[in-house]
Amino acid sequence: MTFRLSDEAARALEHEGSILVTGGPGSGKTTLALLKAKQLTPTLQPGQKILFLSFSRAAMRQVLTRTKDVLKYAERREIVVMTYHAFCLGLLKSHGRLLTGTAPRILFPGPERLTRAKHEGDWNHEVLRLATEEGRYAFSTFAGSSAVLLRRADSVRRLISDAYPIIILDEFQDTDDSQWALVQELAKGSLLITLADPDQRIFEYQDNIDPLRLHYFRQALKPAEFDLGGDNHRSPNAGILQFADAILKNESPTPSDDVKQVTYYASSRNGMVHAAVIWMLRRLRKQGIDVPTVAVLARSNPFVADVSIVLSTPNTFKNRELKPVDHHVVWDAELTAAAAQVVASILEWPLHDEVHGVAITLDAVAHFYDVKYAEKPSASAASSASAFRSAAEAVRGGRTPRIQAAKLLLALHVEDPGYNGDTAADWFVARRIIEAIPKLSEVATSARFVRLFRATDEIGGRLAAQWASTGTYTDARTIVRRTLEVGRVAANEQEATGVVLMTMHKSKGKEFDGVILVEGQYRGPFFNTRSEPWPYAASRRLLRVGITRARHRVMILRPNGALPLYQPQEMA
Repeated sequence: MTFRLSDEAARALEHEGSILVTGGPGSGKTTLALLKAKQLTPTLQPGQKILFLSFSRAAMRQVLTRTKDVLKYAERREIVVMTYHAFCLGLLKSHGRLLTGTAPRILFPGPERLTRAKHEGDWNHEVLRLATEEGRYAFSTFAGSSAVLLRRADSVRRLISDAYPIIILDEFQDTDDSQWALVQELAKGSLLITLADPDQRIFEYQDNIDPLRLHYFRQALKPAEFDLGGDNHRSPNAGILQFADAILKNESPTPSDDVKQVTYYASSRNGMVHAAVIWMLRRLRKQGIDVPTVAVLARSNPFVADVSIVLSTPNTFKNRELKPVDHHVVWDAELTAAAAQVVASILEWPLHDEVHGVAITLDAVAHFYDVKYAEKPSASAASSASAFRSAAEAVRGGRTPRIQAAKLLLALHVEDPGYNGDTAADWFVARRIIEAIPKLSEVATSARFVRLFRATDEIGGRLAAQWASTGTYTDARTIVRRTLEVGRVAANEQEATGVVLMTMHKSKGKEFDGVILVEGQYRGPFFNTRSEPWPYAASRRLLRVGITRARHRVMILRPNGALPLYQPQEMA
């Protein structure tokens, strides 16, 4: 395949040292990096590879797909594409003994979350202690520990540089402090091809991601810099990037046939969202895309759940009935798995008396809040976990629990909830018990995502087999837990196709034929007016990321009365 390069890209391709390539979405940064790899492959010695480091498996898939367009088979074999975590995991497993004198052990995310929830004190301090004193490495310490290893063991650093004399760093603007320390060690012996988009910084709310990272990179490593900001290869014949850049700069966007803006009233939201997805699929097919990919993006996970429910049920738009749209969702699975355990515990109620049945459910709810706290520590999550655990102890001890939610569960407990072996119907019966308790609304919302594991049929089949064998849902919690564990792995490895729902944050690094951005009237607003000052720069960067995931078309659905995308200062 022949590539037409801009003058700036051609200069970058010819430069012999380390380079920093900046540019917006679709500007050709990845293609340039792969062309650079193609050019440098003949310089590799036997056993050497070019290392391409990215942040996520989704970004890795995009890169691997792109390599097929740019590189021949033999050239592709000379490139190793890995996430930072995978690279550091291999490094620690092979050489981590040098740090502590003991064989390294890995504290995987699931066990880490639960350990963190139970830990009293500063968890960041504890994970560092586990790494430095016990050789137990949580994912958050991978990069920092690897940087220390390379700094202390020069022979290991030289070994890595010899194995990977050329390293490509993707999305460098989102590098955290530990990854930056690692990169500085790698730069001592390897040529770096660094890719960055300064306007795609959407994770800087995290304390360890510095908005001045590129500035520090330039100062410390002094690479030759090439700006591809004016190029757009993702949607070269579309006004998508120009529209997104106007939103970023808080300028009035120029109307574009490729970007459609629609306002809805609250009463028509469901039909409008449903119709928008169908319209987008049809429009892309008319453009000659036989199997289009469409992303529906929202600002928050709960609103993504709402949209999923909308697309899963029939709706009406302009007096036309719309059939459900097959779709899948990219989301944080741990809370959903924990919520599923609460539902499964209620499926087991007929197996226990009131005391034991409700106590098991209260324990499951406490576990849900343990997981929530581990995901994002907060006083409310910790308090809820403690309250429900205490309620479980009170119920077991024959005492009246203090919290109203536990009292309601006791009131709702019946020895025969009416289960009949229709697993889908029985699941909804159990879930409705949770939905009837206001304090458990968050659990109920998370439980709705169970179908998104793409394991629903397997759960139903196993529960049905259990019912056929025993006439009960014995071991429902075990069946659900094990099935969802497999489902989480499969979901993580699966590439999005067809219609996919996710938050704008999760869309980063992905591409779709069409994108629909949906704003909620009361939750999931585009602009975070409560915590951001005008002109809401962080929200604008996030919107730009969402809009520029599209190759061909964008639709933006907003509630009537929402803040306009262009907001002059007099509106602030």
